[in-house]
Amino acid sequence: MWAIRRCRVGSSQGFVRVRSVLALVVSMVLVTVLAQACSADNPGAGSGQSGGAGSAGGAVRDAKPAGNPDQTAFRLGAHNWASSISNNPYAATPTPYLGFTILGLGIISASPRPGANPYYPEMAESWKLDKHAVTFKLRDPAKWQDGKPFTSKDVVTSLLIAGLNYNSVWAGITSVETPDEHTVTVKLQDWVVPENALEKLLKVSMVSDAQFGQFVPSDGFDSQLRSYWKLYNILKPTAQSIDKAANSAAGKKIAAASGKLVKFSPKTLIGSGPYTIKSANVSGVLYEKWSGFWDAKKISAPYFQIYPMSTATEFGAVLGGSIDQQTDSAFNNQQADRLNKSGVAHYGVIPTPVQQMSLILNFSHYPFNLLEVRQAIAHVIDRKDLSKRDMGGGTLVQSPPVEYPDGINYQHAKDYITKKQFAKLNPYEHDEKKAASLLTKAGFTKKNGKWFTPKGEQFKFTLAEPAGQSQYEQDGLIIAGYLKKFGIDVEVQNVESGTWGVKAQGGDFDATQDFMDWGQARTPMADFAAGFGQATSPSWNYPISHSGKGPCKCGIGIGPEADVPGIGTVNIAAELNREVQQEPPETWAKYTWAWAQWVNRELPIIGLYDNAFHTIYGTSRYTKFPPQSEKWMWTVLTGGNEQIIWMQEGYLQLK
Repeated sequence: MWAIRRCRVGSSQGFVRVRSVLALVVSMVLVTVLAQACSADNPGAGSGQSGGAGSAGGAVRDAKPAGNPDQTAFRLGAHNWASSISNNPYAATPTPYLGFTILGLGIISASPRPGANPYYPEMAESWKLDKHAVTFKLRDPAKWQDGKPFTSKDVVTSLLIAGLNYNSVWAGITSVETPDEHTVTVKLQDWVVPENALEKLLKVSMVSDAQFGQFVPSDGFDSQLRSYWKLYNILKPTAQSIDKAANSAAGKKIAAASGKLVKFSPKTLIGSGPYTIKSANVSGVLYEKWSGFWDAKKISAPYFQIYPMSTATEFGAVLGGSIDQQTDSAFNNQQADRLNKSGVAHYGVIPTPVQQMSLILNFSHYPFNLLEVRQAIAHVIDRKDLSKRDMGGGTLVQSPPVEYPDGINYQHAKDYITKKQFAKLNPYEHDEKKAASLLTKAGFTKKNGKWFTPKGEQFKFTLAEPAGQSQYEQDGLIIAGYLKKFGIDVEVQNVESGTWGVKAQGGDFDATQDFMDWGQARTPMADFAAGFGQATSPSWNYPISHSGKGPCKCGIGIGPEADVPGIGTVNIAAELNREVQQEPPETWAKYTWAWAQWVNRELPIIGLYDNAFHTIYGTSRYTKFPPQSEKWMWTVLTGGNEQIIWMQEGYLQLK
C-alpha cells in the first residue's frame, strides 16, 4: 500500500516500509526479506501444511473454524520473506502479519479515526489522560490463547519487554502502577506530553507474561530502564551521554537481555488476537480463527492465508482471483484500469498523511552545497509531469505532486499550515529560464548545450536508485531526462537494494531519492526529524550523537546548526528531538510552519510527490470491503492488522 516500498514486513504492527527508518531515539530495524516466489497461478503451494516455525499446538481452540481453508481463507499476497522467520514480534525477521495474533492496547491509523478518539480501542477498552499520567482500563473478558486472562501484569511485562528493545517511552515514565488486574496507570515525567506518551504506549505489542516474562532480568528492572534513559538525557542527548548510557551497568544489562529476546523463537506464540498461527514457513503462513477472542462473534473470516509473491505475480493473482488482497505493490495505471474494468477487482488511491518522495542531494559532493544549484534543479524538475508519468501515464495520478517543497506530506501539513502561509512559500514551479538564471548567478556557464561549474568542470552527476524497485527506477529515468534536456548529464545507477539504504545514508552517492518524512507519530515535527533528527549513524543528516567535530558521513550534510525561521539558530537534530519529545499539540502549528519555511528556503531535500495508500482487492471469494471513504480503515499503521478492524466494524463477508 505504500508507494514503492509499500511493503508489509513480518511485524505485529501493521505497515512499515522496507527502508531503514531511524525513529527519533529508537532505532527500528526494518527487514528486507528474500525468498522463493510462488506462482500466481498456484499461490498456495505448500502453504497449507502444518509444522514449520508456526505450529500452534499449544493454543486453546474452543471450536473448529468452519470450512476448508482452501475454500474459505481470506488470501493475502505478500512480498517474499526469509526462511528464518520467528513467531516473535521482536525477532529480526518476525512471521509475516503477526498483527492477526499479537495486538496492542489500541490500533493506530495514519488517517485518524472519526470522532473524539482518533485511536481504535483493542486490548484496552478505554483510557484517560491526566496532567502527568495515562490510565488504561483493560477489557475484562479478554484472555490469552492459552486460556489465561489478559491482566495488568501482562501490560507491565509488555512495557518492560519494549524497554529491552530500547523503546524511548521509558525516558518519560516514572512508574507503572496496577491498582487491580484490569487497570494500569503509567506515571509520567513533568516534561512529558500525555498525548505523545499515549501514542507511544499504544504502539507497544502486548505479549504474554507467561511466555515473555522470562526475559525480564529481575524485579526492579524498571529502575534500570529509567537509569539508562536518565543517562541518555533524551531532551538534550550528546554523543557522550549516549555512550555513557550504553556503557553503564543498566545499559549492559539491557543489551544482554535484548540479545536473548531477539533470538527467542517459540514454536507456539501465545497471542491475544482473533487468530492463532496454524502453520508458518517460507511457503506461506496460515492463521486460524480463535473463538476465545473477546470480539470473536464479529470475526467473519475463518482463516487468513498469506502467500509469498513478487510484484510481477501479484497483479495476475488479484485479477485471476487466486488472492483476495495485496498490500505490497502499486500497479501502473494501465493495470489499475484493467482491474477496475474487470468486475471482479478494485484498485483505488487514498492520499495519505505520511511519506513524501524527495530528491536528496549530497552537500559534500560539489556543487550541491550551493543553494542556487539546488534551487535550479527544483525548477528544472516538472513535478506535475513526473506524477503523471510515474506510474505509466494515463488519467490516474496515484501520487499527488508536491505543490510547495517544504519537507512534509501535504495531507499532514495542511492541518497545521494555513492557506495564507502556504502562499508565502516558494512553489519552485517548472521554469527552465529561472533555473538558468540561478546557475548563471552562481558562476556557471553553458557551452554547446552543457552546463559547466565555476571550476570549469562539466556539471554531471550520478543518481543512485535501489535496483528492482520499478517506481524508483522510473522516477530516476524521468528526472535524468529533464536535467539532460536542460544541459546537466545524469547517469541513473541501480544499486543492489540490500545495500542501497546503508550506502545512501552513509553519503556514498551524488544524489538519490527516498520517502523522507515518515516520523511514525502524530506530531508533524517527527516527520522532519525522520530526515534531520535521527539518533545515530547511519543517518540522512547530522545525527543527535554527532560529536560536533568535523563533517558527518551522512546522506545530506546540512548543518549541524541552522537558522530556523521563528526559532533561531539551533542544532537541527537536537531541537527536533526536543520538540518531538516535549512540545504539546497546541504548539505543533508553530513548529511545523517554522521547519516548512526552513526546508523551502534551503532545499536540503526537494519534495517530488506525496505518497498514497492503495486499496487493491478482488471480490471472487469475499465481499463487503470497507468503502474507500473510510480512510482510517485502509491506513492502519500499528496495533493490529487492518482486516481485524474491518470485521469488528461489520465489513468483510465470505460469499
